[in-house]
Parts: sequence; C-alpha cells; structure tokens
Amino acid sequence: MHVPSAAEPRWTSSTSLSKKNFTSLKNTSVDAVVHRFTCRCRACGERTTLRSLPAPYERSKVTCEWLAWLVYQKFWLLTPLDRIRRDLAERSIPIAMSTLVTFIERAADLLSSIDGLHWKQLLASAWMATDGTGLKALVPKLPTAHNGYVELYRNRDVAVFQYEADKSSAAVVAKLQPFCGTLTADAEHRFNAVYATGRVLEAGCNAHGRRKFRDAEDTQPVLALEGGAFLGAIYGEEEKAQKLGLVGDPLREYRQRCMRPIVQDFGRWLDAVEPTLLPSEPLAAAIRYYKNHRDALFRFIDDPTVPIDNSPTEREFQNVAKLRLNMLFAGSTEGAHRACTLLGIVATCRAQGVPAQAYLTWAFERLGTHRDLFALPFDQMTPAAFKIATK
Repeated sequence: MHVPSAAEPRWTSSTSLSKKNFTSLKNTSVDAVVHRFTCRCRACGERTTLRSLPAPYERSKVTCEWLAWLVYQKFWLLTPLDRIRRDLAERSIPIAMSTLVTFIERAADLLSSIDGLHWKQLLASAWMATDGTGLKALVPKLPTAHNGYVELYRNRDVAVFQYEADKSSAAVVAKLQPFCGTLTADAEHRFNAVYATGRVLEAGCNAHGRRKFRDAEDTQPVLALEGGAFLGAIYGEEEKAQKLGLVGDPLREYRQRCMRPIVQDFGRWLDAVEPTLLPSEPLAAAIRYYKNHRDALFRFIDDPTVPIDNSPTEREFQNVAKLRLNMLFAGSTEGAHRACTLLGIVATCRAQGVPAQAYLTWAFERLGTHRDLFALPFDQMTPAAFKIATK
C-alpha cells in the first residue's frame, strides 16, 4: 500500500465551522467532527485515508509547533510555567499546571537522545569546559528541598547540563572517564582526581585571576594595579587575535609571539612581590593563585583550542540563575534531569546560532508520530543537522 511521503499533506477537513457555529457547538456540548477524505493508492488501488498531521507523541493534545513554543517560553525566555498558564487563561485557553508540567516532561523525553548524543560528542572532543551551580529539588520524605548541583559541560559547538545530588569528586571522575583532552574548569579539589589519571590536562580560568587582583586593589591599590596590568595586556592581545579571526596554528603562533613575553615578565613580577606581602593579604592570595596554577592558566598560549578563560560557560549560568529564581526548585529529581536536558538543547542552539523554536518544531516532527516516515538517525536531528538542512 502507498504511504504518503513526509512532504505530502496528511489530511483535510470537509467541515468548516464559523466562530459563531463553534461557540454554539461548545455551548450545547456537541463535539465537532473532522472528516478525513479517503483516497486510492496509485500502486495497488486500495482505498485508504491520509495520515494525520505530525504530532510530538501518540494521542497528543498539542501540535509540534505548540510544544516547541512552550519549551521556548520556559527555557529560552525563562518564563515561569505559572505565568505561561495565566497568559493562556487570558486567551481563553485554560490548562492545568500539571498538564503543562507533563508537556515539559514529554518534550525532555523526546530530546533526551539528542542530548545523549551531544554528551558523546563532548567526550570525544579534544577540549571542553565545565562549571556548576546549585539547584534545589524536592525529594520524597525529606522535610526541605534538597540542595542539588547542576553542571554544564560545553565546547564551542554543543552544551550539556547534568544534575547531580552533590558535588562529589567520584561522580566527576566517573563521567569524565572516557574523556582524553583538555578541561577548562575552576581550580577545585574535586577535579584533582580527574587530572591524576593522566588522560585529562588542566586549563584554568584567567577571569578568576583578574577578579582576584581587582579585589586586592582595596588593600594594595598600587601593586594590585601593576599585577592586573599584566593580565590586561594579555587580554588585549587575545582580543586582537580574535578580531583578526585567527584559529589553529596562526592563533598559536600569535599567542606565543605576543603573549609569552608578557607572561614571563608577569612571572618575574610575582616572584619579586610575593615576599613583600603578608600571607593573609588578598594580593598575596591572588599571587599564590597564579603561581600554584601557572601551567593551567597559561595553557591556552600553546593550545589554540583552549580559550583564555571560562567566561562563556559562566555566562550560560546566568540563564540558569534566572530560571532558578523563577521556579525556586525542581519538582523532583527527575524534573531536574529533564530541565537539564532542555537547558542543554537550548544552549546548543544558542552556541550554533540556531533559532531554538524553529529547531524544536523541526525536531519534534521528526521524533514524534512521523518518525517512521523520516527515518532519520539521531545525528541527523541535532541543531547542527538542522542548521545544515535549512541553509
């Protein structure tokens, strides 16, 4: 039997209702009936009906477009669900909060395989960055919300958020066990076991170092400004390299030629100034930070894939902070995991310059009830694949 292709119309209605007639039907509790036209297969001559429009899942009460709009509202525009619910109610669309939550769950479940593919891509890459922040979650039998932890792992192409019950080192070591490359992260003790394996090189964040020198200006204004000037000069050279559009070997050569002499002068300055300070002074702490993590903080000079700092990852957490403020806590541990899935998909769209709502609609159509018609593997349903397909 002939099956209509994905490009063919699925159905058409023989019933046309005006707004007045629809209101009349609604008031008299009469259901409107949609009639499907039948057609005959050109190949075998058998009579059949056209397939219905694509839906995100079987017996769905919403379209792929509407589900994409809901996810976009909550995870891109960071609109709380209760505010979305009030907005819909004002439009004469009453929807229970539990129904909206179910829609979010369905969306996350549909996209979980895409998120999992992004994680595999990160583990196979040569460089990634990570940072984390707290997220409260409701756990049964606990008197108060549990203080969980959300981590972001990203490179320049994809982003993956993951929820953990705590900040244990064991969890980080386990999840990064397949990774062999350079990791940009804060100087936290829980990463020491990751670097101890020898498979992962440490790269630091110079934005943290600059802040330490700025904070030290209150007690040592002259010396702190001197130290900060070295870092400012390094950042200035990096900005020039980015404006020139340098990548790969040309970027490495530029960094080595223009930044390494500054780093060497900075190292001599650190050695000269540290003995003149009390160990308790903020400037002394800033100097120790650079002396203890020198190799990690300046690894970017010899590796063009490594950025000068972890600021893009930290900026992504601004969205998490706003979302956390709006929703206060995740309704459950499962809810926290699903929120991470959708945050990661949206962040990946942002990284690749992909319109998130358009991508979500496109993905739900291919992951939902018409998946058998498209028959696409997951690597052809990512934001990157959408970007190529819609050029």
